[in-house]
Amino acid sequence: MRGRDTRPVVPADVPAALRASARRQVASSARPAVPTVLPSYLGIVDVLTPFMRGSPGVIVTIDGRDGVGKTTLGRYLAWHFNVTLIETDLFLIPTRDYVVYLDDQINRIIERRITAPLPVIVEGVAMLQLMKRINRIPDFSMYLTNPQQSSSPIMERQLSAYEAAFAPATKANIAVRIEL
Repeated sequence: MRGRDTRPVVPADVPAALRASARRQVASSARPAVPTVLPSYLGIVDVLTPFMRGSPGVIVTIDGRDGVGKTTLGRYLAWHFNVTLIETDLFLIPTRDYVVYLDDQINRIIERRITAPLPVIVEGVAMLQLMKRINRIPDFSMYLTNPQQSSSPIMERQLSAYEAAFAPATKANIAVRIEL
């Protein structure tokens, strides 16, 4: 007995060359795409797993300068652990010389998650400063760097002042250098 034919069905009135092309396209799209995961991401997952699996209502922060990969890492971790990610850039009010967050909205979402009780990941620039303003202490914090990152002059001044005042790289549970 022969195995079942799993080739896609293409109507007979379609020319043979098009039928073959359609079959090749369907066959190649049927293979799942496997994303490449940066080695540093896998290390972060290993370190973060006990915090995410062991305690309800955990707050995890991802801090770092603009453009280092915080959002990308946050999205990966939120997917991996099936938790909420708060991208604080979505709560920014544009100003000319400084960064203003809608702190009350960010705090409201954090409160909803941790009282559920579910873990939440919060990512953005100047996370320790934001957490202080909303009277929250993260259970786990990360500080990311990336050698390819560059800031605008205004952001450079603000982030340098933040780093001098809060020392986020030394206070983080883990500091990670993201390289592509």
